[in-house]
Amino acid sequence: MFSKPIFKQSIKTNWKLWAIITIVASVILSGFIIGYDAEGYASIAAAAKGTAFSSLLSSMDSLLGNLENFYKLIGLILGIVYVVFTANTLVVSEVDSGSMAYTLSTPIKRSSVIFTKSLYLILSVILMYVIVSLAGLGASQLKYNNVTGYPITEDIEKASEILDKSEGYLSEHLYLIKDNEQAMRDAAEARDMDLDAYSIYLGEVIKDHSYEEAAKIITDERRDIYEDDDDMEDDDIEITTEELIKNPAMILASNDALKAGASVQGISVNEYRQFLADEITALKAEKNEENKGKSQPTVMITKANRELLLQAVIDSSAKALNMNSAQVKDNLTLIKDPTALEASMKATDLNKKQIITMANHAMVSSARSVDAALEFDTETYFWLSLGLLILILAISSVSFFASTLFNRSGLALAIGGGIPFAFFLLTMVQQLMDDAPVILEYLTITTLFDTDAILASGEFGWGLVALGTIAFVLYAASNVIFTKKDLPL
Repeated sequence: MFSKPIFKQSIKTNWKLWAIITIVASVILSGFIIGYDAEGYASIAAAAKGTAFSSLLSSMDSLLGNLENFYKLIGLILGIVYVVFTANTLVVSEVDSGSMAYTLSTPIKRSSVIFTKSLYLILSVILMYVIVSLAGLGASQLKYNNVTGYPITEDIEKASEILDKSEGYLSEHLYLIKDNEQAMRDAAEARDMDLDAYSIYLGEVIKDHSYEEAAKIITDERRDIYEDDDDMEDDDIEITTEELIKNPAMILASNDALKAGASVQGISVNEYRQFLADEITALKAEKNEENKGKSQPTVMITKANRELLLQAVIDSSAKALNMNSAQVKDNLTLIKDPTALEASMKATDLNKKQIITMANHAMVSSARSVDAALEFDTETYFWLSLGLLILILAISSVSFFASTLFNRSGLALAIGGGIPFAFFLLTMVQQLMDDAPVILEYLTITTLFDTDAILASGEFGWGLVALGTIAFVLYAASNVIFTKKDLPL
């Protein structure tokens, strides 16, 4: 059924549009990644909250979340442009111009012609989005080193210059920064922190990295033990970093995990054992204090009131320093100024230690949020890319079906292009309206590609299956229709 001459002809006719769309999509996706500013975009998303653009910008607090707008809008519209015009060119334009008559006058069967043309459209779409996805993957790795390693942030970039180490290497050996006073000062400045806050931040990150590496080792060991146990699910076998943070004693049972964790911290295995022992003791003491209760300061800082108290501290500090609150918020080290501390203590009834601790916590929390935003989950990225690919294939089947159904290029383009663009417009309306009517979800197939569910690790598979089914049915129907219909030849 496959015709090599027809396939070559299809490539020759359509490769320019394919190349343009592929390059443009790759550049835009890479631009989304390279130009991502975790702190700035998070502020934009917060500012847009409650506006008509909140749904569009709410996911900008993470790199992959920011890419949602590419997958739902830009990547979608570029794909629609390609498949609409290519589908029209492949079939109905040739029928309308009369060139199809010449093709069918050759020994090549009509079924071979339509099968090959449909195969070309499918394969060209697949190749397009594979290239686009790889471009995005490469851009993220080159910019942040977050595909194969830990994200490279401003402090690592700065410290690498001082320590004469590659950024990728330093991201996996952060203890080298702690061992160099100049690197610590410059790195802290790069992350808008003082030395105290940055030291706390770096210690937390190194600890988490050591737990993460230990978790990988323990999980692998458990897989070896339970690989033949049908009653053990993969989630039951896997040990997460969060589990080790709550129970570091699990690491003590594995020599390989101890070695991995010690290597990240740049200490010996025995020193790492002692570190874990101290962590276990601290966790027990913390739990005992919670159970027994202890004498508390005049004002307690809790999760519920932390933001309000911090804002009060920022406002009082700004007033004392003759600055505005935004300036202090952008540089929380100003809170530790003696004049600011005195004013904050009077305004909030917090003591000096509480205010300094709060300032450190806010700076560390902000830095950790940026780190989390730059993390790259390859599985999530894969499903976003695959989901868009399947959606475009489904839309291409609509355009291709119209191209085989009609004999006039204008009519086929109106239907085969009008329906996909209507899908896109409905998507835009849904994005811009927080309270969009529920019925809109059922008027477009784009909702079957649920990016929110993919990003949240929710249920999204059924939608992709439905899109795949639509594509299969319409392509099959197109082949049958073209093979059996009367053509004006």
